[in-house]
Amino acid sequence: MERMDTNGATDGSVNRGSLEFQDRKQVLIIGTGKYSRCATGLALAHGLKKAGIPFLIFEKEDSPIRKRSWSVGLHWGFEPLQHLIPAELLAQVKTAQVDPNVTTENSDRVPLINGKTGALLTEIKSDKFYRLRHDKFRALLLQGLDVQWGKALVDMEYSSAGDVLTVKFSDGTEVTGSILVATDGPHSTVRSLLVGEEAAKVTPIDFASTMCYTTHTREHALFLRAQPHHPICQAGPHPDGYCAWLSLHDGDDVEHPENWTFFHYISFPEARDQVNTRTMREHVAHQKELARRFADPWRSVFEWMPDDSEVWYSKLRDWDPSLPEHQWDNRQGRVTLAGDAAHPMTFQRSQGLNHSLQDAYNVCQAIESFWNHGHFTVEQRAVAVDDYEKEMITRTGKEVRLSEQSTVTMHNWSMIMNSPLMVKGLAVEK
Repeated sequence: MERMDTNGATDGSVNRGSLEFQDRKQVLIIGTGKYSRCATGLALAHGLKKAGIPFLIFEKEDSPIRKRSWSVGLHWGFEPLQHLIPAELLAQVKTAQVDPNVTTENSDRVPLINGKTGALLTEIKSDKFYRLRHDKFRALLLQGLDVQWGKALVDMEYSSAGDVLTVKFSDGTEVTGSILVATDGPHSTVRSLLVGEEAAKVTPIDFASTMCYTTHTREHALFLRAQPHHPICQAGPHPDGYCAWLSLHDGDDVEHPENWTFFHYISFPEARDQVNTRTMREHVAHQKELARRFADPWRSVFEWMPDDSEVWYSKLRDWDPSLPEHQWDNRQGRVTLAGDAAHPMTFQRSQGLNHSLQDAYNVCQAIESFWNHGHFTVEQRAVAVDDYEKEMITRTGKEVRLSEQSTVTMHNWSMIMNSPLMVKGLAVEK
């Protein structure tokens, strides 16, 4: 195999003609958040760069370009983010919003609406709530980083001395480092290698959704933004056991509403073992049928959606890192998980990105605690990574369960007022 070595630069750059970097003491980051809601690895890379710790970032996809995008909610996760990325990038976060022309307030509210009547049920409390477009946020975090594209990890080997591990890629190359942080998304290859393919599988729950992205006439777009509750996003649980969402996805062109893109879905009960065989048009027809039960804005936004729209069906799934069968051996601190690789969760509590950024900050702090210019013992690294994992697994395992509970209660009208979303809002669970 061809061996990849760094020149010791802290920007993750590769010099293929150099000698091996020191004794291969470098951090390896696997995954850039292309297929997950998070950008954990990129945020971590910026934190390591600020600390002067050498690293390499690998992504299995060939380029950062992806046709499909989505939006994510950033709220309490802004605090760890501001410690990781440079000030000049932090100042640009507002430009990554679905509508950068709308000011984000210090105390935001996300409206929860009776989907049948359109009446306001409550407003979910939050600190500053940034609704970010994933592609714009990821592009922002890619600035100043050198990602090695087209690198699909296939195996890991650990030295008998306990000091390093070697990562092997599908193209025949390999690289050695002293610690690997896997941020390769909900279907993480590294997680599969750590706990086994079966145990690593995300667990379906009894709900599914069909994600829709639509543009509309100027008149219709203005109507959807002019709803009385919120110009950016709103959720609508329905007494019949469904839950709807509508948000702006792309409002950059403030003068031309006909160019705005809206994101909407109606999630619905579906047995976890049921295989959904609907065609694309049947998915659209199913969403339109459900929408007829709803008040505006959902009734109209689905009615106006073309029958041949391209949509995205998704069974809701999660993975609880605190379960006994999900425990892994970090090989004396040489390999660990973060972000969606460690705790994919359902989205009704809007927590995935925030916990992932907390992971990035915490694992960065853990590495800084023992690095000492690359001079550290195996024991120091093992203690730091064990401490990181203990906190992360406890915190995010609790959140995976809370988020699933939110999903269940948001589809059960008799339980909705006791939903974690209603009781706890968007605050992190301590």
